[in-house]
Amino acid sequence: MIRILSIIIIGLLFSAQLTAQEYQKKWNDGKLTWQDFTERETSQGISELKYFFGYNDIQEKYGDTTVLRIKAKCYIDKNLSWINPAYKNEKYLRYNQIIFDILELHRRKLQFELDRVNAVSEIEKKFSYILSLCNDEISKFSQETNEGNEIGMLNLWENKISNELELIPDYNIPGYENMSFGYAAHVGFGAGLFAGALGEHFSPSFDFIFGFDFSYKKSILYFNGTLAGSKVKKDYISDKSWYEGQKANLSIIDISYGYTFIDGRKIKLSPFAGIGITELTGMNKDDRQNGLRIVDYNLIGGINADYKLKTLLNFTPYSYLKAKEKIETSIRARLYVTRANYYSNLQGYSINLTIGFCGFGNTIRLK
Repeated sequence: MIRILSIIIIGLLFSAQLTAQEYQKKWNDGKLTWQDFTERETSQGISELKYFFGYNDIQEKYGDTTVLRIKAKCYIDKNLSWINPAYKNEKYLRYNQIIFDILELHRRKLQFELDRVNAVSEIEKKFSYILSLCNDEISKFSQETNEGNEIGMLNLWENKISNELELIPDYNIPGYENMSFGYAAHVGFGAGLFAGALGEHFSPSFDFIFGFDFSYKKSILYFNGTLAGSKVKKDYISDKSWYEGQKANLSIIDISYGYTFIDGRKIKLSPFAGIGITELTGMNKDDRQNGLRIVDYNLIGGINADYKLKTLLNFTPYSYLKAKEKIETSIRARLYVTRANYYSNLQGYSINLTIGFCGFGNTIRLK
């Protein structure tokens, strides 16, 4: 019974949506025809174009880009729009079409303003202002053309509105440019290996990496941490000895400077260099009260390669930054090398490759 009711409810919702789409006609659906009007024999007028003019929050997808914006909306209601059949001719169809064109022109003007609001309090003010302009222009058009009876003025208005529509194009994604500052966070997993004497005593490691990026134009400041697990594969005997088979933990913390030299639609490459802290810790089998810990400070260098998956453009004023924002999600491959010189006979390189996810944000400015 519940399943039957669910099917009925879904069917009714789907039917209601189709019905709503049937009575609505948007400007992009094409020119008006008499099929968009009902007939009404009346002495109260010639025709009336009933329309909705407003806005709502939407999320639209264009390929791998998602756009969050406040969408200006306008459509005519075909069920409520009517024509007196005695005046059902080309002249009055043109008259109503020009009204429809004026509505579309102001919808585009409203969209331009809504994309650029920086506070929620601005939205209704922009809407009320544009709606008032729209109503005033429709009223002026109606008076100057004597409700469509003055053919000369009808031609002038038709050309005027057509030219204005060409000057204000309808766009899915507004033109924008990145601001100077950006920010990112990333996390990933990978593997590392040791070279030199370190490689003789310690096996390859399993890595977990995390970090944050702060960018200014193409320059990037990286803060990264690596936590890794390894094992001792050969005894190292000293005042603090490491024995074969015991676990060893590797930690790398680095601060580095990077520069993006390729930033395409899908690929972003950024080499970097900086200072790293490399630490090995483990259990001291000779002194269980004190663990094993060796630390070295040295240079680190490598390259980040980001493969961009999706882009989110947020043009709404609801962002916590109170700004327009672009967020790119990507798969990040990070190859980096650092040298560790613990003792004269225990030194070498730690070479690591990790793959993970990155989210990179930019504030943006609309053109």
